[in-house]
Amino acid sequence: MNGTNVPKGAARRDPILRATLELIGERGPDAVTHRAVAERAGLPLAATTYWFESKEQLLQEALRLVAREETERLERLVLDLAPRELDAGVWARAVAATLAADLAEDPVRHVALIELVLEGTRRPWLRDEVVRWHAAHLRLAEMGLRAAGSPDPGADAALVVATLTGLVLGQLAIPQPDFEEAIFRPALERLFASLVEGAPAVSG
Repeated sequence: MNGTNVPKGAARRDPILRATLELIGERGPDAVTHRAVAERAGLPLAATTYWFESKEQLLQEALRLVAREETERLERLVLDLAPRELDAGVWARAVAATLAADLAEDPVRHVALIELVLEGTRRPWLRDEVVRWHAAHLRLAEMGLRAAGSPDPGADAALVVATLTGLVLGQLAIPQPDFEEAIFRPALERLFASLVEGAPAVSG
């Protein structure tokens, strides 16, 4: 491809990985081939084979990219909120607003991340990346919980990460137009209040 807008050299790696994520999010990891990625990225086949020797490398680097970006986004939120004196409700609303907006803006990327996490159960070379991503989320949750006043932020972090993951997965599977207001924010407010303020759990 000889158009003037075709990225050159190392700049081609990013569009290749973005194209890989789009294919994974739309059709699953099995859709990823060098040819399919090149076509989606609008690049010659030689560009994908030059930068990535195998499908496995494409999947691994794509997971690293999307996991790093999501972790950095949450880290910015935590670092922005942590210095403040926040109650559990303010913290929950901030987390819900940030994650819900990101989910609405680019749901395909979140589907791709989940697909790659599941693929890690079958591919050991992906599992290490999944472990690193999960550990980063636990650290960030612990930081946020400590700032919000949790008496046991280390133990509570796993519950928060599991809740966030489950709510995001539910929205991807069955999208709700009022997700943030009707589902995400109220659930996080109840969870954070229970963890931070020590409110008793409501039994059903």
